[in-house]
Amino acid sequence: MRAAAARAAGESQDVNVIPLLNKATEDVYPTARLFALQGLQKVSPATALKAARRMTGDTDIWVRSAAVEILGDEGGPEVVEEVRAFLKSYDVPMRMAASSGLVKHGEGKYLADVLEPLTHPIPDRRYQAIGYLGKIGTEEVLPHLSKLFDHEEPEMVFYSLKAVEGKATPDMLPKLRELIKRDNASVRQAAALAMGNLREAEPDLIPLCADKDGMVKLSAALALNRMGSNSCQIVFEELLKHPDYSVRSSTARVLGESKIPDRVRLLKMALDDEHSRVRTAAVRAVGMMGGPEAFPILVELLQDPLEVVRTYAAGNLIHILH
Repeated sequence: MRAAAARAAGESQDVNVIPLLNKATEDVYPTARLFALQGLQKVSPATALKAARRMTGDTDIWVRSAAVEILGDEGGPEVVEEVRAFLKSYDVPMRMAASSGLVKHGEGKYLADVLEPLTHPIPDRRYQAIGYLGKIGTEEVLPHLSKLFDHEEPEMVFYSLKAVEGKATPDMLPKLRELIKRDNASVRQAAALAMGNLREAEPDLIPLCADKDGMVKLSAALALNRMGSNSCQIVFEELLKHPDYSVRSSTARVLGESKIPDRVRLLKMALDDEHSRVRTAAVRAVGMMGGPEAFPILVELLQDPLEVVRTYAAGNLIHILH
């Protein structure tokens, strides 16, 4: 609940929640501290930078590495030497965050330090390296990511596809067309989303709207929506009735960004779901949708029996009013 409150406060983007978020950066629960730091970045980059300097010494590795990343993202030239100091860290995630930050500040020679963990024996380190490459997102890193499409481990292929989402280039299309036919559903799902900025991929995505895997169907429908296609919009309503709550939850979440006819009705359907995860995703999606239609829905949700739903409703109302 405290972590959800920190995330909801960040989503409000209101400067009045800065004291709350600063307090949450000292919570005993690492996820609450992480969400609070990320929330500060949305509300006040200057305050987030100050908190990040303090939290580079956090007891949790994910919080520490996120703090170094924010240091590089939000600071100007004056932070370069601070970030460079973390290249000597014992922790691989800290070194990756530092190297990535320096690359973003124009020191391209450190890209090699982000690429090196791609062969690390611990899988999470490899996946994190791919994530940093995706965040760097320059033309220079895209060939390194597309090379991973041929990796023998499906997880490596999956994360590399996620990293190029929104940045895929036409020369990747032949390989993406091959990957959407793989037996591995996660690979098909990520490949479909990676096609979302390539309008010429529309004929390849439409058949996936009938895929046997719910998440693949959702990814295809979402990719088509992102490219401005009206195809497969019925998939969103179908998947809100899927037997797997995680599919229903994911569908509710993406409705926040998918401008389709009758979206309000679909979100209200998700808000009546029996599973708390689906309802939580739906209330956040209503906030993302915004506008006058969202206001009365969020006001009503302030009386919801679930505290987490009330929390997100409050944060999103503040954002809309702001």
